Amino acid sequence: MTIMKSKLIYIAIMVGLFSCTDQFEEINQNPNNPVKVEPEFLLTTSLRETQNLYGGNMNGVVFYNYTHYFSGFQGEFQRYTYSVSSTNDYWRNNYVRCLMPVHQIVKLYEEDPSYKNRVIIAKIWKAYIFSNIVSVWGGVPMSAALEGTPGVAYEKEQDIYTALLDQLKELAEAIDLTGDTYKANADKIYGGDLMKWKKFAQTLRLRLAMRISAADPEKAKKIALEISRNATGIISSKAETAAMNWGITSDSWSYLYNRVVYNYTANKATIPVLCESLVYHTLPYNDARLPVYGQPAKQGPSIGKYFGQNISYGGGGGYTTRTNPHSLLKQDDYSYIGERFLQPDAEYVFLSYAEACFLKAEAALKGWWKDTNAQNYYYEGIDASYDHYGLSADQATAYKETPGIKWGTETDSTGRFYEFQDWMGICSSYIKANDFNRQIIMQHWLAMPNQGVDAWALIRRTRILEFQPQFATYDGEYAYIPDRIPYPGSEYSTNPLEVEKAVSWLGGPDGLFTKLWFGLPNVKNPNLPH
Repeated sequence: MTIMKSKLIYIAIMVGLFSCTDQFEEINQNPNNPVKVEPEFLLTTSLRETQNLYGGNMNGVVFYNYTHYFSGFQGEFQRYTYSVSSTNDYWRNNYVRCLMPVHQIVKLYEEDPSYKNRVIIAKIWKAYIFSNIVSVWGGVPMSAALEGTPGVAYEKEQDIYTALLDQLKELAEAIDLTGDTYKANADKIYGGDLMKWKKFAQTLRLRLAMRISAADPEKAKKIALEISRNATGIISSKAETAAMNWGITSDSWSYLYNRVVYNYTANKATIPVLCESLVYHTLPYNDARLPVYGQPAKQGPSIGKYFGQNISYGGGGGYTTRTNPHSLLKQDDYSYIGERFLQPDAEYVFLSYAEACFLKAEAALKGWWKDTNAQNYYYEGIDASYDHYGLSADQATAYKETPGIKWGTETDSTGRFYEFQDWMGICSSYIKANDFNRQIIMQHWLAMPNQGVDAWALIRRTRILEFQPQFATYDGEYAYIPDRIPYPGSEYSTNPLEVEKAVSWLGGPDGLFTKLWFGLPNVKNPNLPH
């Protein structure tokens, strides 16, 4: 048996047996015969597991319909309820599959100065994963997690953000550019480039600062201004985008390829397709990214056109006099997801150059950036997004001149106002003159399709974009985009005192629609009764 195969089996056994708040024994179980796994293998494992979770099942099942990019995978989450077994799995996978490998790098190598940078990068990646976890659940175990102790303490959501913001600053500054690094084939994101990891940490810090900007504007402003004093210290080029590709073999290819292409026949009734919301935010503006994000319908009433499914599967007809174009349609009657995302070795983006630009634009608009010219960063973000998807500078220029997209201009909807609306006519992508914040947030959202966890956080912290509620809930009512995922049942069984304490911090029940600290309340649609 090869060394690598032994390690794979060992990690698989560890992942399968233990959870974060149950007893997870250290890898060095026998002090007389320690098993010390190489940090390169552990990092690769964590990166791949994180990609598979946030770019895979959790993305398709939970985030697609929460973010209005794609639609499909009918089930509880899609109808704005939830699956207890899935919440258990998502929690466990975050802590065990994603976090535990990098946690072990810290445990095993922190005292060895020859591994200094590799330990720092492991800590940066831990911070990234926790930034996702806290955005999904709220207060969670962080400092005391993964040590194998029962009754592990939860921490408040706002305290976690404070800790992550402090940690990321310290970690970015601590990287020694002349020191050790991961082998290129182990670091699947940056190939061992230390400067890019420094920039990733600071850009993630900016993302988190802007995420809490509604809840704690004073702290957010302070951090954004601090970062702006060294603007070259964040992601500033396409080459610095944090992304990772799946593989071309059956054990490594992408979730979408496996479900939509390879296993199409088995999944035909529930394959994900383009969402209607994405279409009315792109098509009427002649956005050249639409053919990248989706494909023209191959059959049905809109064959040859970009036709998105509404997340309610045609529900909501009782609130409009318009004819329902979704009645009795199948998944194949809609636009498929773009071919770029259906490749076996497709990429998953964790943090992009385009997003860094829009974060700067938003901060500048608020007066929280050293250079307050938000317009320049806004246009830079559009250019970066177009370039990322292989579109030309001329296409980007034409798009930037479109009314509603051009900085400060109003959407030109003369004679075609309905094109900017959902089929019911209750939501619109229309932009008023000088609505700069809506322009920035709309472009930020448009720049990161398939980054479900990030887009969901953006939507909840801004509440600017107009998306149709879910009308196909099991009780027959409609519901707005959920605010969080409930804590898993496994935590109530193994760590009841701490999870109940965390629930008390929420200010509401442990449910989908209890607002998290960082987010804003749902904006009620004025065209619906409440």
